[in-house]
Amino acid sequence: MKARHRTYLLLIGHIVVGLLLFILVQYLRIPANIRTGIIFISLLLLNLLYVKVFDLKEALYVYWSYKKLHYLFVGVLAGLILIIIPAAAALVAGKLAINSVQIGKLSIAPVFLTFLITGWEELWFRNLLLNYGSRYLSKITISLLMGFLFMVLHLLNPKINIWKEGPMLFLAGTLLTALYFCYRNIWLPLGLHFGNNFFGSVINTPIKDHWVFGNECYIYTTLLLLSTLFLLVQLRK
Repeated sequence: MKARHRTYLLLIGHIVVGLLLFILVQYLRIPANIRTGIIFISLLLLNLLYVKVFDLKEALYVYWSYKKLHYLFVGVLAGLILIIIPAAAALVAGKLAINSVQIGKLSIAPVFLTFLITGWEELWFRNLLLNYGSRYLSKITISLLMGFLFMVLHLLNPKINIWKEGPMLFLAGTLLTALYFCYRNIWLPLGLHFGNNFFGSVINTPIKDHWVFGNECYIYTTLLLLSTLFLLVQLRK
């Protein structure tokens, strides 16, 4: 089997393993928070196993370096901006009144839980196996593949509108992977993922689902598209 084909199988296989893990853990009769912790720890250990099996010690030290931890906070801020821009555009267009914006209550528990969930999703999709894959596939190809798989996994949810959310999910998965490669760390995509999910849940507006100004609609998707295209161009250099 050619190295490229084997690489595709490994990358897709990791996503399938993560999906099976998620499904199996749901059958445990334990609190949801603990199930989330089990998934996080399992994927963390799986990533560390890749370090030994595929000789990824250098990638571990570079992409998980604590010296790059500041990128986490940069990502959180970027996630907040991504949520604010559509709302700000709605305010300028007169579609939203400032006094109608509601901020949910902030407490440690939901912050930690959201971080844990986005954490295992990043260990799932921005795993160290990507660094092995980059030996045989271009980083652009891997970014697009992860975007496609990220979209497909979410579309297994029957409540998702494929035409509305499909492109957004594909771009989000591609963008986060491109960030991983461009800035050579997991902290930036983790921070962006967390910031987007957390602030998207605590900042509520009457037009949250508006097709233009909603949290995950036209303006939001356009921002993802422009950001993704910029990063993919950077990966070509």
